[in-house]
Amino acid sequence: MDDIAKVYDEIAEGYFHVRSKPWPEVELVERGPVLDLGCGTGRHSSYLMSKGFEVVCADISWGMLSVASKRFQGERVQCDAAFLPFRDESFATVLYIATLHHLRDELRLRSLMEVRRVLKSGGTAIVSVWALFQPRFFRMYPSMFLNFLRGGVFRDVHVPWKRGGKILMRYYHLFTKSELISLLRRAGFREIEYRKRSFKSRILAENHVAIARKF
Repeated sequence: MDDIAKVYDEIAEGYFHVRSKPWPEVELVERGPVLDLGCGTGRHSSYLMSKGFEVVCADISWGMLSVASKRFQGERVQCDAAFLPFRDESFATVLYIATLHHLRDELRLRSLMEVRRVLKSGGTAIVSVWALFQPRFFRMYPSMFLNFLRGGVFRDVHVPWKRGGKILMRYYHLFTKSELISLLRRAGFREIEYRKRSFKSRILAENHVAIARKF
């Protein structure tokens, strides 16, 4: 996760200005306290706090957390999503938006197990990841397949972010719907609701969203 942290430390200021609106998934939050895991620049945390929720804003990038202080005045915690520094059953909701796909291999399962650990009984995890089968990645399939032939993972890609003439590459693991649900089940979640989220495509999911409850 060090590489991801370094990239987001560098792009934090620019990210703050182009990623300002909360995603619709934030409206699924019903109970607090809330852990906004992978909070980035704090857009979801600040929105939830304005609605009266108690929120902890957590991210591995100190740069992102520093920028988040411009809009979020609550508690900010720097941590790795696969090794959470919180006690068991600390939160009623974990909002985990567009972050799990940055974790590699076995860390994805470990992270979801950690999410379940810090959830209260009856608590809810709202998890969003990028989908594999969406138009913007079609042109990357040949290189992804070549990476697979070389011993890599077909669904692993690097997506560029341009900053002042410099290109920074961000690692993503692209999910299928079945992979996300299977991973949540392996982490111990049994009641899982799935929702498709699309920005441009009318047919294909661009984000997979799961609402998983702990019992």
